[in-house]
Amino acid sequence: MQSGTKSIIKIEKKVFEFQVAAITLILLLSNFSTAWGQRQPVARGNLREPMCQPVARIIKGDIRLAAGSQACKGDHLQPANSATVEVLCYGKGNILQLKSGIIDEQCSLLFNNQAQVCIREKRFNCFRTKGPEEDENTPTLITPYSPLILNPRPVLSWTPVPNAIGYIVQIKGTGVDWSKEVNPTSLSYPQEQPAMQPGTISQINVLAKMAEQKFIVSSSILMVLHPQKAQQIKVIIERIQSLKLHPDELAVDLNYVYKANDLLSEAIEVLKERIKARTQNPTIYRVLGDRYLNVGLSEEASREYRMAIQYAKLRGNVIELAKAQIGLELSLQSQLPTRINPDQK
Repeated sequence: MQSGTKSIIKIEKKVFEFQVAAITLILLLSNFSTAWGQRQPVARGNLREPMCQPVARIIKGDIRLAAGSQACKGDHLQPANSATVEVLCYGKGNILQLKSGIIDEQCSLLFNNQAQVCIREKRFNCFRTKGPEEDENTPTLITPYSPLILNPRPVLSWTPVPNAIGYIVQIKGTGVDWSKEVNPTSLSYPQEQPAMQPGTISQINVLAKMAEQKFIVSSSILMVLHPQKAQQIKVIIERIQSLKLHPDELAVDLNYVYKANDLLSEAIEVLKERIKARTQNPTIYRVLGDRYLNVGLSEEASREYRMAIQYAKLRGNVIELAKAQIGLELSLQSQLPTRINPDQK
């Protein structure tokens, strides 16, 4: 019996590995093709549906897809009373009124689930607060993770500098001009100082104090989102919240809204909250890995992808497993040393 059991386990393992390989190939090929192919529409409930590649969230108005359900690639919208369906399109991060038809064709096939990688030798991919001349011995700003933010009083943190005896943080902008000396590598925006003004750019300087009165300086910029745009995003978020989704589903949806508006700091923070709540949903970890890649934190991305792989295997979710494996490979590649061109020496 034991020999037979082992044989069954081996067969099941081979089948699962084959499924993962097949899904990985499909995902890789989908990056080079805008045509996914039509399939019979089915109602999709939430992130826990393993074979769904979600592209949108149904708000209301579809005959077959209930309000709050996810729509997958290839799903066909069927508006009630020949009207439209109200949909949150993940790629656009916006709520749209769509007509009958294939949903991903209407939401735009420009949407790509895979993360855009920010790596040192390709800085045009990066949307970061890091300055152009900074290196590993510079106090590089970590949070906020991206220049565009909602919170006018963010928590500032930066990478430590070896042998630094302290740090000075300076912020200059419209109606803002202050500095503060600290010992740790983080600073909550002082309440006694005026907040950064929405729609304006502020310069953040972090100075590492070294021996013999020397300083190592890094400069970054931050801009608080314009109030009108912030209000538009607030309305979208409130509409999503009214669906009473599972917290994991809500977090992923908010992540798409924030990312579409270049609010990568907010996207990362909302996903991190679910991890603090000890979720075991592989999508949360995988999407957080994607966001870390967007801001150039490849080591953090690798950590989250590994967790996503672990939970995807536990749940038998081959779609998320394949996505996490692709993301992990990208994050590891971005950590490789930059090759030096002999002609540039």
